[in-house]
Amino acid sequence: MIAEARPVVHQFGLIFDETAWPLAYVRFPSKPLSDDGFEYFIARYTAMVERQRPFATILDSRGLTTAITAHQRKRLTEWFDVTGELAGEYHFGIAVLINHALIRGALKAVTWVKPVPVPIMPFGSIADAAPWVREIFGAQRIPITPDIELLLAGRS
Repeated sequence: MIAEARPVVHQFGLIFDETAWPLAYVRFPSKPLSDDGFEYFIARYTAMVERQRPFATILDSRGLTTAITAHQRKRLTEWFDVTGELAGEYHFGIAVLINHALIRGALKAVTWVKPVPVPIMPFGSIADAAPWVREIFGAQRIPITPDIELLLAGRS
């Protein structure tokens, strides 16, 4: 599979880094994400899913000190209703980086209300997530590119 070079996008404090595609790195800002920012997050994720090409994500929420709002959790479950089947077909894994128990609780709440159609695993760092990321790429028979290795090795 050939990587698709895409620029790193910074909006609403979010970072979408697709330079190691088919491994995306998404980082949440440390401050609470506005509803407009959350809608942007959903739109960007939807665009990745709608490419209909297999991919995985490292979702870095380590900077968050508060959980997403009840309204944002509702929007996320609505998104799963609309896009979940397609996401389940093409999005083969999410490594979520989480530091705070509150954020882990919010993730559990969302996945309890609406099970995530994508394998999702929590980790403390990219180094912790790297073996699992390599494993899910192997299960999909997608080679680990130098850009993927750089992403896995280049961030803590």
